[in-house]
Amino acid sequence: MRKEQFEHSPSGQLVPTERGQWAFVPNPLPPNLDQGALARPLAQASAAVGELNGIGRLLPDPYLLIRPLQAQEALTSSSMEGTYTTLNDLLLVEAGAGEENRAPDTREVLNYRRALAEAIASLDKVPLSLRTLRDAHRRLLGGVARHRGAHVQAGEFKRNQNFIGAYEIEKARFVPPPPQETLACLDAMERFIHRENETLHPLIDSALLHYQFETIHPFADGNGRVGRMLITLHLFQSGLIKHPILYLSPTLEGRKDEYIDRMFEVSRNGDWLGWIVFYLDVVEKAAAQAIETADRLRTVEKAYRTRLQQAGRSANLLSIVDLLFRAPVVSIPQVADHLGVTYRAAQMNVQTLAKAGVLQEHSGTSNPRLYVAQDILEAISGDA
Repeated sequence: MRKEQFEHSPSGQLVPTERGQWAFVPNPLPPNLDQGALARPLAQASAAVGELNGIGRLLPDPYLLIRPLQAQEALTSSSMEGTYTTLNDLLLVEAGAGEENRAPDTREVLNYRRALAEAIASLDKVPLSLRTLRDAHRRLLGGVARHRGAHVQAGEFKRNQNFIGAYEIEKARFVPPPPQETLACLDAMERFIHRENETLHPLIDSALLHYQFETIHPFADGNGRVGRMLITLHLFQSGLIKHPILYLSPTLEGRKDEYIDRMFEVSRNGDWLGWIVFYLDVVEKAAAQAIETADRLRTVEKAYRTRLQQAGRSANLLSIVDLLFRAPVVSIPQVADHLGVTYRAAQMNVQTLAKAGVLQEHSGTSNPRLYVAQDILEAISGDA
């Protein structure tokens, strides 16, 4: 990291670290902001989030949208960090597919999906805290063999100096706080989350928190993914989003270089305005993208119900359709458990849905056999 780029930064201080290098320690939040300059982008982002909230209220079960959006988030947030799988493989593994779908990256993306869902659920019991983030990190990387090093401890803050943008610290673009500074930085961030005099809009708060977390980079690995979880967790806890249906990774993925550069410029020269305006634009577009996904899913739902009217509509068939929006890949035992019926009764219902074109049998070697709602997968991925 080039010392001269940061030694006069208004956003933090340099401290010496290993091998004669320097690390950047961010100042506690909040910075001084020109909120007048943020009024217009904030209004636009808030309006988009409000429209998305309206979509969520229209759904009889918000989880018909939440689960697909969380799958999208898991895929794109992971791919931004070099962990790749497909939506099909993710959902097949989640449903119990055979070994041919169980690549290490797929298991890790599934970990992300589960970590995110469990972190959101935990907010019903305890407020957002460092413990929430450590638990999410433990679920994200627990049981996953990483090529990035055995030093990664799931659920534990870093014990060694990490760095960004190179394989050697001398060539790194950015060096976050050293381990001995990390906990103090995190404690200050947690105090900001729980402060009593909240004068900033939750969207601005979340922009500040995301920058701060990524700059502290408290874990040896997985910081980007946990940091993007933090966005949704904070917005949901603040009440700005009524259901956890706003995720930024699908939008950030296409603007990854700018995303990184904007945060870098905050650290280098205090360009908070540039970062927050960028962040609010991403929020606006992510909300619009989520609305488009919701529209595609509702179109599929209507088409399914039309087909079921022709196939002999029943309460059980409609209940399975609701299940498919939560889990687009299912087995007959899962359907039997969901309906509370015998295997044979569930099998007959699945066969009816297959004849109606709602389900297609997966061609792999899984036991039990799996059935896929391909229309839902295409609606989630945007291929519908």
